[in-house]
Amino acid sequence: MALVVLSKANFLLLDEPTNNLDIASAEVLEDALSDFEGTALIISHDRYFLDQVVDRILTLDEGHMHSHPGGYSEWLQTKKLP
Repeated sequence: MALVVLSKANFLLLDEPTNNLDIASAEVLEDALSDFEGTALIISHDRYFLDQVVDRILTLDEGHMHSHPGGYSEWLQTKKLP
């Protein structure tokens, strides 16, 4: 991750970035992403992590993408249940 930050990348694609991380390492990743000035597209099942680092949730529903401001918890509160 340090090499990515030093490379001046402005877009990160992270697929399940907290898998196999202990709590302390996940917190370091959260801090690094909070300081990151570019865009990060994060795919994760870690709901707590998403609440800490994202400001928008993208969902796919029957081939259509929807954008929701806020973190996972905000999206969950506004999600229409079937």
